[in-house]
Amino acid sequence: MAILAAVWFFFVLLSYSVVRPVRETMGAIGGTKQLQGLMLVTFVAMLVAVPIYAVLVNRLPRRWLVRVVFHFFSLSLLAFCASLSFGDELVRVWAARIFFIWVNVFGLFVTSVFWSVLADLFSSEQGKRLFGRIAAGGTVGAVTGSLLTSQVATELSTAGLLLIPMATLQAGLWFAWRLERRVAKEPSFAPKGIPHDGDRPPAVGGLWEGVTHVVQSSYLASICVYLFFVQAAGTQLYFQQAEIVGANVPDDQSKTQLFAYIDFGTQTLTLTAQLLLSGWILRRLGVAISLVILPLVYLISFSVLSTYGSLAVVATAMVATRAAAYGITVPAREVLFTVVSRRDKYKSKNFIDTVVLRGGDALSSQVLGSLRNLAGFGFATLNLCSLPLIALWAFAALRLGRRQQQLAERKT
Repeated sequence: MAILAAVWFFFVLLSYSVVRPVRETMGAIGGTKQLQGLMLVTFVAMLVAVPIYAVLVNRLPRRWLVRVVFHFFSLSLLAFCASLSFGDELVRVWAARIFFIWVNVFGLFVTSVFWSVLADLFSSEQGKRLFGRIAAGGTVGAVTGSLLTSQVATELSTAGLLLIPMATLQAGLWFAWRLERRVAKEPSFAPKGIPHDGDRPPAVGGLWEGVTHVVQSSYLASICVYLFFVQAAGTQLYFQQAEIVGANVPDDQSKTQLFAYIDFGTQTLTLTAQLLLSGWILRRLGVAISLVILPLVYLISFSVLSTYGSLAVVATAMVATRAAAYGITVPAREVLFTVVSRRDKYKSKNFIDTVVLRGGDALSSQVLGSLRNLAGFGFATLNLCSLPLIALWAFAALRLGRRQQQLAERKT
């Protein structure tokens, strides 16, 4: 079953890796002022999307929940393709802005649904052993998507590129369906105390039940704090990338190609981490050490960027931080949810993966934009000021990892 999950994730991240360079290009065009507004609107879009998703979780079996979500995003890609191909200039401009927001929603929702299903199917110990390998399947898809986009970005129109992820999302759904059938035929796979019923809705209750559970649970709240730091640091680095690339790379096609190459380098390093390091670190050193690695990488990156803010340095920092995040932090983060209730795996986890993450983007983007545009702070100064906060983030990571270990021991 791990192989089916890995292939499904292969197609999920292949799809995302095709659309992400297009999003980066659109984000770099308007600079930090436009990014502030787009990230704020993205957060509002998440606030609208989460209650709708909660209704689906209440009413649809797991297998149908997956299909509805993925079919929706496939149809959205078809609509963007038509708008960019046949719309007038005003339609294309607004389609580009909406597309930036859509990609952020898309990337979080499809991966959140995928990992919710995996947290439902695997125990904590199985997750420590298998999640790195499953994530590696997604990384191979991301490498494939990045390499494919880097080669065809100058040959195909943006509308033509969008047909690729539309097809690959549907291919991934076939493997998701096979995974559900395999689970139904092998009930002995289910860990003790974990139901694998794909014919029942994953949860019932109010639309905002996932929110109240996050507020009431210190463990879930700690996950939110950790992920807020992840997003804040990532947004700060993303703003620097947009500004430096905008100043040094002339045309949009070259920007798209550069971002695709950065993605390719990121995913290659991520795959290495997932195959050789992630599982070993989680099993031998524990979740706490796995979670603290990303803050340390950001600490080094911002220290260097405070002195050398060149295109090469920011590109290297993007590759290093993203590789650490996807290669080590993501498998560890998903293991955190193996010890919560099934309801929290879908409702609370989706709220955390969408609203909390994009809320972190929106808040940090407003603060950074204000410090840059109103107070006149340079990125070198901001990088230095962020170092004590990153140290605090590392401490929170250690405490969260130890808490997960305690909860896992209680369930065994």
